Amino acid sequence: MAMQITNQADYALRSMIYIAQNGRDRLTPSNVIAEEMQISRIFLSRINSQLVSAGLIKTRRGARGGIMLAKSPAEISIYDIVTTIDGKINLIQCTEDPNACPLSETCPYRLFWKETENLLIAQLKGTSLQDMLDKRKALP
Repeated sequence: MAMQITNQADYALRSMIYIAQNGRDRLTPSNVIAEEMQISRIFLSRINSQLVSAGLIKTRRGARGGIMLAKSPAEISIYDIVTTIDGKINLIQCTEDPNACPLSETCPYRLFWKETENLLIAQLKGTSLQDMLDKRKALP
């Protein structure tokens, strides 16, 4: 198995950047997001439920309904989105629970993986949706 985020987290990231580019206070219809970001409408609906519960987006039902960010893009980190969907970032079980491995006390990899995990978390927490919008604008 590869070390990667789930398709669900990838779709959540795509959806959030699409919503962010449309403006914080502007409702974007869910079907438009699904079509533009090539995500199943049913799958997007499940993702949206999790993002609403986490306080990252707001939804409004009806003909004039849609989805909007609950905070400014600068206040929403990639970490917020990924962990809302995929849960806590844990590269290897022994970094969270040293008792998971009988070799953890003498294993040089435990510290390496914990440091790597901390770097990844710092990168995700230090990158906001606004940063992604800025990078997108810089693309040709």
